[in-house]
This record gives sequence, C-alpha cells and structure tokens, in this order.
Amino acid sequence: MALQDNETLLNNVLISMAHSFLQYVSESWPWVSNAGQSLEEQVNVIAARQRQDVADIVALLNEREFPIDFGTFPTEYTDLQFLSLLGLLNLLDNSQQKVCNGISDAVTSLSAAGDEEGAALLRAIEVRQRESVSALKELHQELSKLASA
Repeated sequence: MALQDNETLLNNVLISMAHSFLQYVSESWPWVSNAGQSLEEQVNVIAARQRQDVADIVALLNEREFPIDFGTFPTEYTDLQFLSLLGLLNLLDNSQQKVCNGISDAVTSLSAAGDEEGAALLRAIEVRQRESVSALKELHQELSKLASA
C-alpha cells in the first residue's frame, strides 16, 4: 500500500469520528428534563475525548503534509426527531460500534502496509473509543434503571 493510501485510511477514520453520531448529538443535544442534564454532561465528556482523538489524527496527517478532508455530517442524522433518551443511547452505541470497527480495520490495513506509526496511533485511539462504548453502555444501564423505577 502506498503512503498516500495510508494517509487516506487515517483521514477516513478522522471523518468517521469527527462526524459520528456522538459528535452530532453533542452539538445538538435534545431537550430533556433536569434529570437528563447529568446524562448530557457525561455524553459531552465522551464526545470531547473523541474530538481529542480526531486532533491526534490531524496532527499526524499535518506532520505528513497530507491535505485533510474533514467531511460533513451525514444527512441521515437530520431525520432523527422526538427520540427518547434510551433510543438515543441505542443509536449512539450502534454508531460508536461502527466507528470502532472502522478503526480496527484501518489498524489491520496500516499494519499490513508497514505504517507502524499510524497503526500505533489508531490502536491507542481504538482503546479509548472502546472505553467510550463501555461508558455509553453504562449510561444506558443507569437510564434504564431510572426509567423502570
């Protein structure tokens, strides 16, 4: 795989994270009761971690002098209206799983191409993103308990 292809893989991971459903939600948080405010803060912390991972990829691509494409938010998100918080967390979980799978695939490709620097960065990012998936699942469980109480 050519070096340019490696950067394209990194850029594609950047786009999937920078415009993930998690980022969309953090920028357009739904109206919730006061009890939901705590959930909003926790989701925003998780989204901020993801933005830092995006910044780490940007730094590597800048170092390699690769022209970065930041992409756009998918239009499918704009159709999501009147969601319950439980439904929202289900969608967040599914979206983050896809992000993690994409990162994992990119790690495999970068490793096979001999780009250990890129692969090492994405391995570290994958760990943090999988931690985010776990955190979202914990929030979902907490909210489920509150809803059933």
